[in-house]
Amino acid sequence: MASDEVYQKVVARRMIQMTQAINVDWKPHVAETGVTCYTCHRGNGVPKQVWSTSLEPKPAGNMTQNRQGQNVVALYAGKTSLPQNALMDYLVHDKPIRVHSTSALPTGTNKAGTKETENTWALMIHMSESLGVNCVTCHNSRAFNDWDQSSPQRVTAWHGIRMVRDLNNNYIEGLTPVFPANRKGPEGDVLKIGCATCHNGVQKPLYGVSMLKNYLDALAKKEPTTVPDYSAYQPGKS
Repeated sequence: MASDEVYQKVVARRMIQMTQAINVDWKPHVAETGVTCYTCHRGNGVPKQVWSTSLEPKPAGNMTQNRQGQNVVALYAGKTSLPQNALMDYLVHDKPIRVHSTSALPTGTNKAGTKETENTWALMIHMSESLGVNCVTCHNSRAFNDWDQSSPQRVTAWHGIRMVRDLNNNYIEGLTPVFPANRKGPEGDVLKIGCATCHNGVQKPLYGVSMLKNYLDALAKKEPTTVPDYSAYQPGKS
């Protein structure tokens, strides 16, 4: 029982710590509803709504060698031809999302171009499909850039993006040495969290039903979250 050679046990321990951190540190996003293991897993060993880096289909060569990560079916951007790995820029890295200028004519202060706009659009489509909502749930369509004319949901979404980024960097990515190859994406990176992981197509996960009240002692209190050194971990051997 004390052995950690079964990798699922190592992952489960870290996931409990992650769930506790969400319920304690990310109330601006999850409020008092909170999350439990079921919020993401829904009875599956691996949540159905996860993502990883994809370079498929591989470019054929010559003029198609560098397609800038797009012009193929982007699974995490509504099956559009937008950048297929945009989630890496925003839900792991902290690339600026806002591309909207605040003046009608160029002033030289906004360096975002078409590529950055397409990247942001891919993220917005991911969020829209993940929550089953459209743009005006968060934005005023005549003033996308103006927070004062936006709905309260935009603030909730702002915290949600940063929450997902925090979880991927501080809990998911660190487990990379622990997961066997068959539990990683096609490019060898660990399967990561996105908006759909919890929301599964509805604006409030599980339609706002809270299961946390049944697990207050286990999941609503934050235990030490020190990250163990997994660099030498070998599934089935450690």
